[in-house]
Amino acid sequence: MIFQLLILNEYYVEREPAILVSMSRSDLPSLKEKDFASFPAVYVLMGGTKRYIGQAAGQSIALRLSQHFLKSEMDWVESVLFFTRVDGKMSKADTDYLEKRLIQEFHEKTDYEITNATAGNRSYIDKLQKAKSDQLFDAVLEIINEIATIDLFAVVENKEVVTSEQYGLEYDGKRLASKTARGLLIAFVKELLAAEYYRDQLRLSIVDKSPTFAHILGRKPTPKGGPKSTSVAEGIWLYTNFSKKAVRTKINKLARDLNIAVKIKWN
Repeated sequence: MIFQLLILNEYYVEREPAILVSMSRSDLPSLKEKDFASFPAVYVLMGGTKRYIGQAAGQSIALRLSQHFLKSEMDWVESVLFFTRVDGKMSKADTDYLEKRLIQEFHEKTDYEITNATAGNRSYIDKLQKAKSDQLFDAVLEIINEIATIDLFAVVENKEVVTSEQYGLEYDGKRLASKTARGLLIAFVKELLAAEYYRDQLRLSIVDKSPTFAHILGRKPTPKGGPKSTSVAEGIWLYTNFSKKAVRTKINKLARDLNIAVKIKWN
C-alpha cells in the first residue's frame, strides 16, 4: 500500500513497511497531532550544507525534535526528514543500526558537513532483525527515489563550483575533460553510449523509469522540481545530481562494471 499526504509543508508517505516524513522546522506543532509522532524513528536534520543524523529510541520523534529545536546550536536546522515503521515497532538495536548506516551513507556519498560527534552507536542486532532493518531502509530509499521529490544524498547542482582547472579522465586511448565533475560524468557516459561495444553492455543497466542515485540511467527524465537528469542519448537520461565525491564513485563503478582501465584527474 502507498499513501501520500501533504499537510502544510509536511510530506508524508506510507509504503509497507515504512513511513517517511519530510517537514520544515515550523511544522513541529502539526506533527505532534499525528499518530506516528509518538513512534521511535531515525531522522536527518537539514540546513544549508550541514546535516545531523539521529534517532529517537525510547521516546517519540516529536519529543526528540523538540529537544533539538530548543538548543541555540541547532538554529541552522531548516527542515527534517525522518522514517519509522508503519507499526511503530523499532527497538534500540534497530535505531542504532539504521542511524549508523545512514551516517555512513552520508560520509560515503556526499560532501555535506556531518555535524555528528560520533559515527553512531553499536548495539547487538541478530540476523533476522538486521534483515528487517535493511528491508525498512531499502523501502525508505525507494520512496525517496521513486515517489517523493527529495534528494537526500546529493547536493544541488548549481552549487558545484566551476573552476579554471579541469576534471579529466583517460581510457582506451581517449581523453575527456570538463570544468565540473558532473560535466565529466556526462561526457564519459555519452562516449560510452556512442561506442557500440559499451552501449550494448550499458543497455542492460538502463531502467524503464526515471534514473535515480542508485540506477543512474533511465528511459524517462526525472520529474520537474526533483533531482536533475540530463539526456545523454536518444531516449536515455543520466541522473546528475551528485556531489563531487559521488561523481568520482560513479565513474569508477562504471569503469569497473565495463572492465575499463580509467585514469582520473581530479581537483
